[in-house]
Amino acid sequence: VPPPPPGPNPWGPMADGLRQLSLGESLVASGAAVVAATMVTHPVDVVKVRLQLADKGSSRADSFSVLRFARLWPTLYRSEGSAVFFSGIRSGAVRAGTYGTARIGLCEPLQEAIGTRTGGALLSGVLATTVGNPFEVLKVRLQARPAEAAGGEFGAMRAMVREEGFSVLARGFRWAAARSALLTASQVVPYGYAKQSLRPILGTDGILLHLVASLVAGVVTCTTTAPVDVMKTRVMSAAAGGGQQHGVVALLRSEGPLFFFKGWLANYVRIGPQTLFIFVFYEQARRAVCALRPSG
Repeated sequence: VPPPPPGPNPWGPMADGLRQLSLGESLVASGAAVVAATMVTHPVDVVKVRLQLADKGSSRADSFSVLRFARLWPTLYRSEGSAVFFSGIRSGAVRAGTYGTARIGLCEPLQEAIGTRTGGALLSGVLATTVGNPFEVLKVRLQARPAEAAGGEFGAMRAMVREEGFSVLARGFRWAAARSALLTASQVVPYGYAKQSLRPILGTDGILLHLVASLVAGVVTCTTTAPVDVMKTRVMSAAAGGGQQHGVVALLRSEGPLFFFKGWLANYVRIGPQTLFIFVFYEQARRAVCALRPSG
């Protein structure tokens, strides 16, 4: 699809000459991009969650060891079968279609309204969590304990609510909102700046520019969000009265500061490609939407 004529928006994360989308168009484009990217990277997300929930041991290995990351795949396969890598995928898709759509789709309109990239990104992240948190709780629970999905994923949600009350759907909201705000700001903003900085070196928009900018944004994103992401996973995965709901200070004392970076490598392996897929799919969706608009 040929690129549409340039628009006036200087703040959008895709500020590269594409015409401004309406709110509805932005939500549709971002929803398609985020759901597709989530499906591709879901198995790595399962491995990340397992590393974050690993019993007290070597936090350094759980955080940054390539060997630990690589060995966990065959270990999970031997003990739980290939289905483990797709545990929670339906709830992950629903979460992507709600939370992900709002997080990316609202970002550009809010950036335009507020007049700042970072402020719009932070606000869209927090707003997205309000609609996506129930599905995030379900996804993390099933990734940690796939057996709970024996009666279907949404049967597992009903069982959760029946046993723990509706408040379970808001569990970990503070950590999730903090992660979402930091994730959006540290993903969208560095991606936009990296594209601007690298364009004179790598040439006009293309897959190489998107790839390198995504890898740069991925490093910033994983490092910025790691501590709140670990805490979110611990809190959401805990059943009522479970032992995982420890305070920050207690965890810091018992496992050391590297505890807050558990799963960093797995998260980067996931977020790097996911960032690429989201923005590549989103940019193509934007072009398609603009091409379908009536002229004049």
